[in-house]
Amino acid sequence: MCRFDTKRLPRLAALAGWALLLPLAAQPPEYSLNWRGIGTTVVFNSRAGFSSGPVDALWFSPDGAALEVRLRSGKLYRTVDFDSWSPLAEPGPRSPLTAAIVNRTPEPGLTAYTPPGNGYRAYAAGRFLWRSDDSGNTWQNLIAHDDTRLIGENVRALALSPRDPDRLAVSTDEGLWLSADGGLSWLSLNAGLPNLRLTRLLAAPQAGRGLLAQWENGSLLEWVPGSRAAWQVLPAAPPVRYSLRWSDNASPQLLLEVRDSRLWRSLDGGLRWDDLTGDLPAQTLSGLAADRDSGTIYLATDRGLFYTLNSFSTLSAPASWIRLGGNLPRAAALDVLLNDGGNFLYVSLADEGVFLTHAPHRRRNPSLVSAADLQTRSAAPGAVLSVVGLKLDQAQFAGRSIPILSASDDESQLQIPYDAPLGAPALDLAGPGHNLRLDLDFAPTAPAIFTDRDGAPLLLDAATGELLEPSAPLRSGMRVQILLTGLGRVEPSWPAGLAAPDQNPPRVVAPVRVWLNGQTLEVSRAELAAGYVGFYAVEAKMPPVLDTGLAQLRVEAAGRYSQPILVRTSLD
Repeated sequence: MCRFDTKRLPRLAALAGWALLLPLAAQPPEYSLNWRGIGTTVVFNSRAGFSSGPVDALWFSPDGAALEVRLRSGKLYRTVDFDSWSPLAEPGPRSPLTAAIVNRTPEPGLTAYTPPGNGYRAYAAGRFLWRSDDSGNTWQNLIAHDDTRLIGENVRALALSPRDPDRLAVSTDEGLWLSADGGLSWLSLNAGLPNLRLTRLLAAPQAGRGLLAQWENGSLLEWVPGSRAAWQVLPAAPPVRYSLRWSDNASPQLLLEVRDSRLWRSLDGGLRWDDLTGDLPAQTLSGLAADRDSGTIYLATDRGLFYTLNSFSTLSAPASWIRLGGNLPRAAALDVLLNDGGNFLYVSLADEGVFLTHAPHRRRNPSLVSAADLQTRSAAPGAVLSVVGLKLDQAQFAGRSIPILSASDDESQLQIPYDAPLGAPALDLAGPGHNLRLDLDFAPTAPAIFTDRDGAPLLLDAATGELLEPSAPLRSGMRVQILLTGLGRVEPSWPAGLAAPDQNPPRVVAPVRVWLNGQTLEVSRAELAAGYVGFYAVEAKMPPVLDTGLAQLRVEAAGRYSQPILVRTSLD
């Protein structure tokens, strides 16, 4: 995006450089996009390990040295070290289960199985997993103790090792599990298996909060900014989002709705409907998103993700649909989501997780946003702005050429001069096929804290200059540098597009305050970030007493506030 020292600030690389929307010669028509995964395919749910989804079947090899599984997608995987998985083309030979003769079962209608080498032991799988060591006279629940569920509930499949009566594997609603001590303790085998279904995408990352999604069991999940291991289960109920119905606040008479595997549109608030399904090659439609200004509709279907361009003001012919592909895995799409500005597109794929790309419609309808968090907001002298969907060739502000910091087919960045005149100046942009003239909401200050594409704020440890991990708490007395844009004029004056000096960088003219949960912090410096283009650094000291948990942080410059971000704090 800008010139910067990547060793000091590696996370900033996530803010730029995606390529997408190159047409492929394929049937049906397809656009090739560059996607990146968001999160993993496992969940932290306070179980014996990371959870995921159930598998259809599992079995040990005849010698007990390997375990194979068939996922709900039909894909086959095998493990020999019980730590990593390899895909299989064909299933291998299976060690069969042997039915046990027992006096009774712990749940009605269950079949009990006995492991080789111990005729008195039996395992029975139902809502829970049970074990008996006296031919079924008494049974022990192996996965539930009071309100604790060690590996979830509803055992879908069971496999017993042919060479060790204490070794078994089971599939529950929350994934695949292995025990080496007859079910007394459990090891998760879910990592590395593409087996997680997020049925709804609820909210894009914003203000320090990560991507929110709904798990197939109804739980609310968050991919916490900076996480690497697993989605986190949140205690709150999922926010309401109707994935099969879309409306626009600016045009409430415009409605889109999925009914009976068809896509319907109304231009009069639901009095009359026309069918836009057209040539869509899908049987199940599971989610939709749309952008009114460009007339773009996105559909999640059992055949993948599709989009079309249509009219949102007049009746038109049924839609012609194009598949969105590229490096996106071939799988059923469960839901699709545009972020609030309509600049980024998220899709949830069955078993594969969530993927993100620039929204293709921005190629037709570019948008201007803050480079800090890619949201539409006011601009100020010195601000770094992103133009999504346009490779800039030239930019002028108030009739004056201004520096373009980076330019790609999908996103360009530019910087307003630090001495730009106030008032109502115009921004003139030129690129292939586009000449735009935009009137900015221009103010003396318009602070915005930089975040990465996952929503993690860019904060530095002032003592070391190292980027702070989002999961690392801010501690009492710690000095933190907050990276921002939009703090306005600096002294002495400095040219836009040039990295700030390492020694005595220009200072921010406007008065700056930092707020943490409504408490002002001690601010020692507010200046250009040394060595970087277009970044400001505000250094603040954490108070001597901090609660442990999440706190809201924001920066004020001359009476105007940045977006609030969530940070973790700790007394120790």
